[in-house]
Amino acid sequence: MTLDRYTKAVLTVIAVALVVIAARPLLPASGWPDALQLAPAQAQSMAAREATIPKSWGKFVSYSGGNLQLEGSDRSVRIVDLDGKPPEYPKLKWIIKFE
Repeated sequence: MTLDRYTKAVLTVIAVALVVIAARPLLPASGWPDALQLAPAQAQSMAAREATIPKSWGKFVSYSGGNLQLEGSDRSVRIVDLDGKPPEYPKLKWIIKFE
């Protein structure tokens, strides 16, 4: 019997909470107690990151998975890792030379 009363009490609390959630947009904000007034949600985004790549590393070819692919003046391919914090990033991960 005790478990039955507990279950009914929990379901009643859930039902009341759902009614309050459904009624909030329909009723004026001034009618709600201060405890139930919430600030509207704000969109959040990451700040833009910036990296400076020396031109001597080569010409931009592509970007994938946080890495830049650059083509050097000697036709070599360079992979530059952008994930991390300055001053150690961006760092040159690979230099691939074709013979």
